[in-house]
Amino acid sequence: MTQQAPFLSPPLFRFVPLRPALAVALTLCALVLPPHTANANKTSPAQPSVLEPDATPMVPKVRELLAKAQAGDIHAQNKVAIHLATGDGAPKALAEAVRWWTLAADKGLADAQFNLALAYDQGKGVAQNATQAAELYEKAAAQGNVAAMYNLAELISSGNGVPMNLGQAAHYYESAAKKGHVKAMYNLALAYSRGQGMERDEAKAAHWMQKAAEADHPRAQYLLAQMYAQGLGVPKDKAKAAHWLERAAKAGHARAQYSYALHCQEGQGVPANAPAALRWYREAATRNHTGAMCNLALLLLEGKGADKNPAEAEALLVRASELGDPKAQYNLGLLYQEGQALAKNPSQAYYWLSLAAQHGLPEAQKHRDAVGKGLSRVDRDSLDARVAAFRPKSPGR
Repeated sequence: MTQQAPFLSPPLFRFVPLRPALAVALTLCALVLPPHTANANKTSPAQPSVLEPDATPMVPKVRELLAKAQAGDIHAQNKVAIHLATGDGAPKALAEAVRWWTLAADKGLADAQFNLALAYDQGKGVAQNATQAAELYEKAAAQGNVAAMYNLAELISSGNGVPMNLGQAAHYYESAAKKGHVKAMYNLALAYSRGQGMERDEAKAAHWMQKAAEADHPRAQYLLAQMYAQGLGVPKDKAKAAHWLERAAKAGHARAQYSYALHCQEGQGVPANAPAALRWYREAATRNHTGAMCNLALLLLEGKGADKNPAEAEALLVRASELGDPKAQYNLGLLYQEGQALAKNPSQAYYWLSLAAQHGLPEAQKHRDAVGKGLSRVDRDSLDARVAAFRPKSPGR
């Protein structure tokens, strides 16, 4: 089978609680081993045995569950395993949790099958094994476990432990989406939008993106705004595009904050509002969106929506330039060359314009050459060496 790149990027976190009563779910094994003989992960310290109710300190509720589990109650076995996996009311013992999940999963309990699959998927209390996880997810999914449907789709879409099959992954995403799984709705929308695993259908993509957006999925809100802006699967509507951008911006989505700021600045779908644009550019800038840093700097230089602040503008442009944004490098170099809004600095102008020129900006090359004529050969050589050694900073630095 031809391998294809997974269409979900970045991968989504797979842990999903089973239900409010079972707040946490880990899971492991597929083979049914007696509790005293099941093998723990050999790379982990041996876990304490909790098979005897009086052997280890436990809260009364867990003691009662343990007695039921020992009597063969599969629901109690699953719940005891959760307490052991989380350390809630009992000593944390992942390998022991795996033993109990294995017993309940082998008897067909979907919740235990899901938890056991998750343990294999994440390598918690047992050696990581995506193939074993997929088999258990499939069993739980066949019984209607929505989280298992989604996690299985994740494995199949990436070819992790199983052959990649985008059509099969889309099937499981759709099954989970129809049962209300929000991330599955989003991924199903992407599948329809890209025609990966199913025939491309922009209307269905927009339908599921809307469902995920209405359920407060920030990335879905951002992409739905793009659909309304471009008329993809829905009629063009600038006001609706701005509405969904604002929703995603308030949820902390940096690209939405930048785009919504641009809408506010230019009056697209909302009344022009320079202070609002300034606010949202600033929010996105705090999340290292270099385009927002650049636009915010220009507003501060012009005094639009706030008092002029050349010092803050310069700091923003330097930060964006250090992160490797060629437009920020070009703007910063140009400002240093002109010496109006910022103090004239030919050396810095040459340096930043040279970096921008490396990204193929023809105007940067022209201005760099003009500035270079006023520098000595020694200065130019030194600056060229700095340019050659430049590496963008990571956002965390």
